[in-house]
Amino acid sequence: MQPSNNSTRDGILAGLGRFTHKKRGLVTALSLATLALSGVLIAGGNEFEDGNQPPPSIEAGRALQLVSEELPVTSTNTVTYIFSHGEWDWSEDRFENDLNASLIDLQEIDLEVLSVSTAYDDKENPVHLAQHVSQDGKRTAVFVQFGGTDEQVEHELGNIKDSISSENLEVLVTGSLVISHDFDRLLEQDQIRAEIIGLPLSFLILLFVFGTLSAAALPMAIVALMLPLAIGLSFLISHYFPMTQYSTSMISLIGIAVSIDYSLFMISRFREELEAGATTEDAIATMMHTAGRAILYSGATVAVGLCSLFYFSETHMPSMGMGAFIAVLGALLYSLTLLPALLSFLGARINSLRVPIPGANRKTKFWETFSTQVMKNPVRWLVPAMAVLLLLGSPFLNVQLTAGGVEALPPDLESRQALEILEDEFPAFTASVVPLVVVFEEGQDPYSKEAAQGMESICQGIRGIIGVISIEHPMCKPDLFDLEFEQWPENDRILWQTTVSENIAMIDVATTFASGTDEAEQLIKDIRTQTVDSGQEVLVGGWSSFEVDMKQHLSDRIPIVLAFVLILTMVLVWMQVRSVVVPVKAVLMNILSVSASFGLIVVVFQEGLLADALNFTPQPLDLMVPPLVFGIAFGLSMDYEVLMLSRIHEAWNETGDNTLAVSTGLQASGSLITGAAAIMIAVFSGFIFADVMIIKSIGFALAIAVFVDATIVRAIVVPSAMRLMGKANWWSPRFGKGV
Repeated sequence: MQPSNNSTRDGILAGLGRFTHKKRGLVTALSLATLALSGVLIAGGNEFEDGNQPPPSIEAGRALQLVSEELPVTSTNTVTYIFSHGEWDWSEDRFENDLNASLIDLQEIDLEVLSVSTAYDDKENPVHLAQHVSQDGKRTAVFVQFGGTDEQVEHELGNIKDSISSENLEVLVTGSLVISHDFDRLLEQDQIRAEIIGLPLSFLILLFVFGTLSAAALPMAIVALMLPLAIGLSFLISHYFPMTQYSTSMISLIGIAVSIDYSLFMISRFREELEAGATTEDAIATMMHTAGRAILYSGATVAVGLCSLFYFSETHMPSMGMGAFIAVLGALLYSLTLLPALLSFLGARINSLRVPIPGANRKTKFWETFSTQVMKNPVRWLVPAMAVLLLLGSPFLNVQLTAGGVEALPPDLESRQALEILEDEFPAFTASVVPLVVVFEEGQDPYSKEAAQGMESICQGIRGIIGVISIEHPMCKPDLFDLEFEQWPENDRILWQTTVSENIAMIDVATTFASGTDEAEQLIKDIRTQTVDSGQEVLVGGWSSFEVDMKQHLSDRIPIVLAFVLILTMVLVWMQVRSVVVPVKAVLMNILSVSASFGLIVVVFQEGLLADALNFTPQPLDLMVPPLVFGIAFGLSMDYEVLMLSRIHEAWNETGDNTLAVSTGLQASGSLITGAAAIMIAVFSGFIFADVMIIKSIGFALAIAVFVDATIVRAIVVPSAMRLMGKANWWSPRFGKGV
């Protein structure tokens, strides 16, 4: 076997490889020094936004932001304790005595307790009891409002949840901040769990692929440097660009997979050149010129998919795209600098420390033989394969989408269970609430009859909307302003003090329609119709409002994103293989593999095929999942396509025989791509066991997309389609050949 002809070529990457070989000590030292930089960046902290809330760029998000800024002590600072007993009724003295004894422990919490509302405060008031007592009388809710900002209350959440207990009563805790805190905690646990699952599995696969400990350890070294640098950079960027806690999950999800995969291809080419008799320096140069070039194009195609997420500016997808983008850049940086330096140190010792794993590093002719069989009768193989892909993708035609909610958390989580009990069993909470945020103009006096008269007509119009139960607020009652404030009914005084500032007023609209339903979406549109021509700025907040705006935003931008990703990807593949047909075909094949994953996530998560096994409640897909999966999975699928096509194109240049080039290219890349796909599936599978639904569904979809692409698409569709097109695969206009 002779060294590749590429070893005699010198390009930018080959030159970088030779430089790295000569300065390997310096390059390694500088790479290790980035660990210190990463530590400094992480120590500097972050300014992550809450990824569980609507972004401020959307109407519901701006409403929420104004409320948090203008009304720092609102219902978000209220924690709900639900006390229950299987046999006792709430009205019994023993129930009341146990409950009151438990509430004494509120003194242990390092926060001012502004109010404690229990059923026993007004036992004869049916409206009060509807808020505090379940329909069967076995449960009662206690609402405790704490002083301080969201951050101060969140800091004490541990004590808030643990301080209240009872010997005889079961106590469940919920509330907006409790649920948000649980989201963040579970997200962090999901990331750790996924890494605990994915990294050891990836290392075992590397041992099987390489057969030596020294080769298998190098990709893990790349991961060890990439992760802290990418996380540190995400912390830094969060001070200047909106980032959420989901960005670090994306760094782990994408960064580990591509770091190991890029290293796998680089090391394999290096060993191949050494085996052919090349010197270490020439092997490094050839590796950089071939595999290095391939992963650079591969990284570019992944980046194109991720860049599409930035166009969804009124969602949290830009933050998630930024996290993944940083991870890919980190993987490329270390794969093209540190990895060649480490390989220069090792040289032929890359094959040392062999591991006794049966079948490890075994060379077979499987891919060459199989692809040859496929190409003998391409139509017989292509038609069934396409049918299977279309069948797998067909369930996506019935997809249902939602902006998410508490259902995205595990069904056995206390804060979710308590909230669902409150909404299902307490009469006052069976209605959904749509918050309106009235924004006063500069100089406008909220505490005036004139302002209330302006709002009264809006309130009257809203009361006539189908699905509205009530809208009650002092701003809707101009006659109140004929009285002194002290003469107002107590409920109106409390409502005014807690929901009105100099700049805004928050007015709740009680409705019969549950969030996420078509009726709720229509109700939001009807409310906006009533407020748009009123002359008063009124923001419609809440989850249903967020969902309406998100759906409109996505439907407006998805066609542009699709065109951007598909066209730019085809251009990148064309630049790699100098062909017009191959890029178009590659894009079409990847659309099929991604659509197959779309269909399966509908079957699994919407229809609930694996609900018990994966511990989730069947539900519509989160609105962000399809664009996220498309942006990431399409790039990753093209990742394999580019790496495989680079070997096929290399063989075509050497032989001029299309059929031979396909079988040779598949044989050269087949086992590596299989190993790389197995690694990605291992990494993504770790996220399938996540507790947060959006992470679970993305991990599943990516694992399926990679599996389908590495099996049906690469093994059957690509060789059969390449065979049918023959030499036309490699046609390119004259001007393209010199690019």
